[in-house]
Amino acid sequence: MTDQKYRVSHPYLSIRVATPPVTNPHVAIGGLGGSGTRVFAATLSEAGIRLGAQLNVPLDNLWFTVLFKRADWIQHGAPAAEVEIAAKLLRRAMTTGLCGTLSVEEHALLMCLRDLLPPNGSWQNGARAADAESLINSGPPKVGSDQPWGWKEPNTHVFLPHLAQVFPECRYIHVVRDGLDMAFSKNTWQARHWSHLFGLPQDPDTSLALHQLRYWIAANSAAIDFGRAHMPGRFLVMSYEAYCADPERHWPRLRRFLDLPDHTSLPANLLQPTTIGRSKEHDISQFPSDVVTRARDLQAEIDALHYLNAADCL
Repeated sequence: MTDQKYRVSHPYLSIRVATPPVTNPHVAIGGLGGSGTRVFAATLSEAGIRLGAQLNVPLDNLWFTVLFKRADWIQHGAPAAEVEIAAKLLRRAMTTGLCGTLSVEEHALLMCLRDLLPPNGSWQNGARAADAESLINSGPPKVGSDQPWGWKEPNTHVFLPHLAQVFPECRYIHVVRDGLDMAFSKNTWQARHWSHLFGLPQDPDTSLALHQLRYWIAANSAAIDFGRAHMPGRFLVMSYEAYCADPERHWPRLRRFLDLPDHTSLPANLLQPTTIGRSKEHDISQFPSDVVTRARDLQAEIDALHYLNAADCL
């Protein structure tokens, strides 16, 4: 296993007149698991962006989890046509609902995904069979159908090239946490399941912390490169540490990126940062020096991108 390449190509949205639902997603949030995406999801939700009805404690949209975190996609990669079907099912579920509208093929697909999940299935992706059933039985949103909507699910970045094509107007927020801190995160699902898509097969002689750090470099580099090349004005990098340190400073940039009214205030009491600086409790000399250098160089680039004005977003 060598670490000579910094960049990797990405492997892969009376009479009352009813307000029509907002059809296309306004924003998606992604990043490595444990990067702090929950903070931004909570902020957007409080600011009036609808993120879904089936959420877990970290505010992941579990319909996205059911549709996209598939065992066969991990083994063989995700065919573009199948990702497009999943994305369009998500859009329908979030706007008009799927109940009573599924084709025979669509219903069979969702039932298959349901049966793979606990409690009866063995596929561990963070969702359960009940989440798939709620997707199948989804109806129009009870409130907020005229509000902008989107989702937060860290794995979104893995599918960004496909999603950007299906949802060409959707904005994307990529949340990044310090790479050396992330190397010691307990949230390693992505690194253990998606790393081969970024040219990083797991090596039994490589520690999980080093594998996680290499994945942090590869996955974030790929997302940033794709955003810069293909999503100008629709791709925003947010540093978790910088935002937590001074949310008042960075909120206007986020607000402008989302086209929220100027009077939209920063939601209060949402930040509870933990484990910032966790790498200081570990010996980073265990990592090859060139990997540490690459991580620090990428972190410097991310910090610079975070401070761009909203008008200058990638």
